[in-house]
Amino acid sequence: MIDTHTHIFPDKIAPKIVENMRADSGNQIPLSGDFTLKDLKTYMARCGVEAVFTFCVAERPKAVPPANDFLISITDHQTIFGFGTILPDLADPVAEVRRIRERGLRGIKFHSLFQPIGAGDENLTSIYEEMDRGGMIAYFHVGKDPSHPSLTARTGPEDIARLRERFPTLKIVAAHFGGLFMLEEARKWVIGKDIYIDTCWGPHIQSLEAKEVIDLIRSHGPEKVLFATDYPSTLDPGPQIEWWKVLPLKKEEKDLVFRENARRLLGL
Repeated sequence: MIDTHTHIFPDKIAPKIVENMRADSGNQIPLSGDFTLKDLKTYMARCGVEAVFTFCVAERPKAVPPANDFLISITDHQTIFGFGTILPDLADPVAEVRRIRERGLRGIKFHSLFQPIGAGDENLTSIYEEMDRGGMIAYFHVGKDPSHPSLTARTGPEDIARLRERFPTLKIVAAHFGGLFMLEEARKWVIGKDIYIDTCWGPHIQSLEAKEVIDLIRSHGPEKVLFATDYPSTLDPGPQIEWWKVLPLKKEEKDLVFRENARRLLGL
């Protein structure tokens, strides 16, 4: 099993992230871990996860290079695959994209909840072009902010569909079934398109009906769906994984979702 959506921070920063999230009275994102590498590896061992994609999202330009250096340092290309972070107002964002690709990072996470960007922003164009040239994966948070669901999503399903039109060969992953708390829009703009989606849902996958999850996977095509939990920004993933194991999908569908699609996306 490969979990394609996890979050991590350096040990000296992780406690502050936890503190800030728990102090935010409006925060509706649960935590089941502490964002450290040790905790991530404990989760993997406890839940039988063989490999993860993991993200360290920088909110300010000056934090981008050190965040990427941290991801490069922990990426082993076997069990840990770090995805870089970027911001368009960095001094030379294209050079940073090139640098992290050359250092072994396979993709970049664009997180519109914590970064002042949306997938359709014009100042991201040169970044996408460089990623496309290098075969990198563009992984997006798509959908609402669970702490402020009444706000308009910075990156919605339509934005992802338009991005696909602009960059037909860019490797795109739309998290949260293509739209967190926006499944109607996701079905219109993302489901069935040449875009990967992942299976994160808040606060846990059991919030959705099993029948709806199966329909989303089959409508989209199980060969384009990636198993994901959002660890540790989720309730305990153990029961979620057990829920997935008994979900009445065919074995070949589960093999694709749980492992083979992620391996193919990475080029393994």
